[in-house]
Amino acid sequence: MVEVYGKDKIVEILGGYNIKVTPNRLKVAEVIFNSKEHPSIDEIHTTLTRNGKNISFTSVYNIIKMFQSAGIVKEIKSKDRSRYDANTKPHSHFICKNCGRVIDIEEDLNIDFPEKVNSMKVESIEVNYFGLCQECAE
Repeated sequence: MVEVYGKDKIVEILGGYNIKVTPNRLKVAEVIFNSKEHPSIDEIHTTLTRNGKNISFTSVYNIIKMFQSAGIVKEIKSKDRSRYDANTKPHSHFICKNCGRVIDIEEDLNIDFPEKVNSMKVESIEVNYFGLCQECAE
């Protein structure tokens, strides 16, 4: 289930990361925070322009990269493009090798999070499953 983020909640989230709220950042955040589809930058731009928002592709790209650097969204490499996920809590993904769709896997993996691996400090773990989604398999 997708939690719906309104303007006030988005302003609060951006402020918590010391990101100045501008009209374009707010527009992009509304799309990415309220999507369960892991959209690409192109899909975010298309959604905004279809809804009558005047924003350049470059602006969307720069805003998403800013959000990624701040840790608000994470990048997921799909078949032919990068997709973005505003759910930064630990979870895994299923990535379709045919259509590139990314699907959240919410089941607990029960992985013990090691502090170090071969004397290297571990900051995060990412588990992705690859195969054919239900639509592509049919």
